[in-house]
Amino acid sequence: MIQETSLNQHSSLYIYTDQNSYEPLARIDKRGNDPEKVMYFHTDLNGAPEELTDENGKILWECSFQLWGKRIHEIEHEPIKQNLRYQGQYLDRETGLHYNTFRYYDPDIGRFTQPDPIGLLGGLNLYQYAPNGLTWIDPWGWACIPNKKAGMKREQRAKDILEKRYGKKNVLSERYLRDNKGKSVKDPLTGERRRIDFVVKGQDGKWRPVEVTSRTGALNKGPQIAKEERIREAGGVFVKNKNTGQLIQLDDVSTVIGVK
Repeated sequence: MIQETSLNQHSSLYIYTDQNSYEPLARIDKRGNDPEKVMYFHTDLNGAPEELTDENGKILWECSFQLWGKRIHEIEHEPIKQNLRYQGQYLDRETGLHYNTFRYYDPDIGRFTQPDPIGLLGGLNLYQYAPNGLTWIDPWGWACIPNKKAGMKREQRAKDILEKRYGKKNVLSERYLRDNKGKSVKDPLTGERRRIDFVVKGQDGKWRPVEVTSRTGALNKGPQIAKEERIREAGGVFVKNKNTGQLIQLDDVSTVIGVK
């Protein structure tokens, strides 16, 4: 959701924490010729809004949820509707379902109402939202990914471990798969790029891709690895060394490691 408008000339513009995030940061409302009104989101661990405040910190809206997004109570301190829910979701107040781009999510049962549009590529359970509602998100409604907040902490721990073992110059982080001309390659199925968590140079001189996840999340990396394999088949078998600018060829898909 970037912006929504109504027939009475009321519009709401949404700002997110960064260009690749679905976690809301602020909302700018404007009605006709009235001055813009800036409000700020306060989210939980998983990026779901819990409060909306004005520029002075006054709470305008607040809501508490159960683990899988079921609403416990919602309070509007001012006449304002706040419909953002889990990252990438928008509440349909008529049905109580959350619009999740490619399908609808039912917070009362913590599952999607339609099967995954990409089938088993999204996981074995076609209706599951995620293995854990606190540390995973599914902003498009077809493949869950680790929540950025938890993922960043885990990746930093993994980076420290890898750099201590192999040396800083032999550990590259967040590298996109590219072709032999250096152009990033997209998945033919989803149109998405594939960013490798780490590329590590071993003692044998070979560079290998490494994917980091929680110790309980390794089994849910299947869709990401499947995407990586499709991109490799399309020619995306290189990454760029950010220190030298040279291309590095990767001979295999990512090794998945679990980090606490």
